[in-house]
Amino acid sequence: MNLRSKFIGIILAGILSISMTFTGCSSNTTDENSSNNSSTSTSISSSDNDASNSASDTVEDQSDKSRSNNDTLSDGDVQIHFIDTGNSDAILIDDGGVAMLIDAGDNDDERAVVNYLNGRGVKDIKYLVSTHAHADHAGGLDEVVKKCKVETAFVSNGDADTRTYRDFIMALSDKGLNPTVPLEGKKFKLKNSYFEVFNTNGGSTTNNESLVVLLTHGKDKMLFTGDAEEEVEYEILNKMPDVDLLKVGHHGSHSSTTDAFLDKTKPEYAVILCGRNNKYGHPHRETMRKLKDRGIDVYRTDESGDLLFTSSGNGIKTNSKKGDYNSGSNSTDEYSSDPSYESGYLESNSSDGSDNLKTVYWTKNGKVYHKYRDCSGLRKSKSVLSGTISDSGKPRLCKICEGR
Repeated sequence: MNLRSKFIGIILAGILSISMTFTGCSSNTTDENSSNNSSTSTSISSSDNDASNSASDTVEDQSDKSRSNNDTLSDGDVQIHFIDTGNSDAILIDDGGVAMLIDAGDNDDERAVVNYLNGRGVKDIKYLVSTHAHADHAGGLDEVVKKCKVETAFVSNGDADTRTYRDFIMALSDKGLNPTVPLEGKKFKLKNSYFEVFNTNGGSTTNNESLVVLLTHGKDKMLFTGDAEEEVEYEILNKMPDVDLLKVGHHGSHSSTTDAFLDKTKPEYAVILCGRNNKYGHPHRETMRKLKDRGIDVYRTDESGDLLFTSSGNGIKTNSKKGDYNSGSNSTDEYSSDPSYESGYLESNSSDGSDNLKTVYWTKNGKVYHKYRDCSGLRKSKSVLSGTISDSGKPRLCKICEGR
């Protein structure tokens, strides 16, 4: 234990620039209660490595004997499990025994996630995806790595300096695994399906570093957005197809799921992963209003618990209970207590409060902030930042935005 603690900084520093293939073996790591006071920043760059090259290789069929009778798949079906871990994300994709896990809940969800995997006979994970470094997505990843054989671990492109994320990286290291940022535009094969990853360049906040995963199975398309917000939705908008199922960004927060993104992707199903009576008011009323106005069927873990969808390649079905369009029971205009709102949301000077909780945009050398990301004043800017008016440090609103 002391020896590993002594070299933890060296190991994590090495991961900053290394991208390798991954193989699993038995090992143990420290738990969340172990002492580790070192501060670590991980920034992992994308590279064309053996893990990516092998992603399209044929995957050997795995036996279904260990699987629950209730989870028996028809030949060619893909199941998408949205695990109810409260106000956090954990998503299992099962393609004929080939498993992929996107996030693993919060720190106190790790046992629940592992038990869920065990209950469905999932021992091997071909792809483990950490959308971003926040604890409500990465908290249970270290335990999953300890208990399951992981072939490839994908992470977002950004910095992390948290104990939770260090535990995840150390769990990978203990098994001889190194995480990599996936190559954008590459197709990673499961068995009957494949996935692509977007936003691999990262973003201005940890939420906006979220990897966005598009799963394609025959004619069916399913989109998983992590906590990606308006900034990311705008950046990837032109790359998005129509989808059948959308995992709504950031637990249904108003900071995600823009009108433009919904109009582009046109989902039939919207899935919201949020906790019952959560203190952040997720899902927010703005998001629910947009979904209702478009007649999109909503499914929520806070109302229905675990959710299961089955893709045949020619349509998606579910026996899960449909949710309603109500906002979270604690939904208010004050979201600053939510730790995942890194940039915060500042109330404007509008007397009627109609412009409250808005993200604004600016450039480093600009003299104004912008209300709209597509403002013509930003079109030639290569690097656009986002956050609150206070974050921008700019004294006034752009006149073009003011006139819209």
